[in-house]
Amino acid sequence: MTESSRQNLSHAMSSGASDSQARHHLWQNYQQIIFRADQAPPFTTFAILTAFNPESIVLSCKENHQRQASLEAELSALGYAFQRLDCSAPDGSWHEPSLAVAMDIERACAVAARWQQNALYWVAQQQLTLVPVRLGKQGFSRSVLGAWQTFLHIQGSE
Repeated sequence: MTESSRQNLSHAMSSGASDSQARHHLWQNYQQIIFRADQAPPFTTFAILTAFNPESIVLSCKENHQRQASLEAELSALGYAFQRLDCSAPDGSWHEPSLAVAMDIERACAVAARWQQNALYWVAQQQLTLVPVRLGKQGFSRSVLGAWQTFLHIQGSE
């Protein structure tokens, strides 16, 4: 989510916009995304997970990095292969470290829920899908965003 989008969401919440409107705005912002990596993930089907900013509540850099390190340690201990990548607003105004993780969708949703994430990204059959996790209980459903390659930006090849 871009910084201006975060500010707009914060303004909407404080100016009397309903929680429903704020969540809808948040969902729209989740769809405005790119992923930066040194190389394409070596998996054909995978989840993109993060432990940053649970429930889209902005935490300190230190807290976020501690959470992300714990998520990586958890996935490693469970034997999951992953690749680091950066989830970013297209204009670069916002980003957070994420992981492309070779795991099934059900397990990915369980991990994301445990880390209090509203949603995750899922790549299968070369398509990127936004999958609600905590927001699924509030009426949101999967949104196919399009061809994965159009959202992936390999560093040094742009």
